[in-house]
Amino acid sequence: MSNEPEFCEPWVEGKLRERLAPYKKRYPLFDLERVVDTVKNWDAKSQRWAPYMTDKDIQKLNRSHHKSVSLSRLASLDNW
Repeated sequence: MSNEPEFCEPWVEGKLRERLAPYKKRYPLFDLERVVDTVKNWDAKSQRWAPYMTDKDIQKLNRSHHKSVSLSRLASLDNW
């Protein structure tokens, strides 16, 4: 058995991928797999909501990720 998080119900992943596909088509650099992996770590109620996210919700999730990455890079610098 692996400790990797999974979706609470099997339909969630398929519907989420269907929802993210048009967003990926509009924004080719969008990392669909990263969002899917992020959603796997959410609680069951939030996972069930994920396939119904609006574009603004996806955008917020993306911005949150990029901000986190940026801050961790900043924190890793020795000169501040």
